[in-house]
Amino acid sequence: MIVNGIDLSFLLAVIGALTLCTNVVTEVLKKSLKNFPAQITAFIVAMTLTVAAFFAYAAVAEIAVEWYMVAGAVVAGFFVSYGAQFGFDKLKEVIEKFKGVK
Repeated sequence: MIVNGIDLSFLLAVIGALTLCTNVVTEVLKKSLKNFPAQITAFIVAMTLTVAAFFAYAAVAEIAVEWYMVAGAVVAGFFVSYGAQFGFDKLKEVIEKFKGVK
């Protein structure tokens, strides 16, 4: 579905991929940063990956970057961070629940 020239299915796929990458990087960093809160680590990783992915896409697509685009990337970073922090925990709970049921 394309809205105002933006392919929403592609955008959702990118946000999902960024959430997955944030989960993986955060899990690796949690082992080395034992005294640093995991949620702050996930937030920093999500923002870094999302904004970097935006700038990479803008460079490849040869898009002139405007301030509101960067603001949109930061907002998307909040969504990725939220999904990484709470989505993974909920997924683990569901998996553990179904492991216990036999």
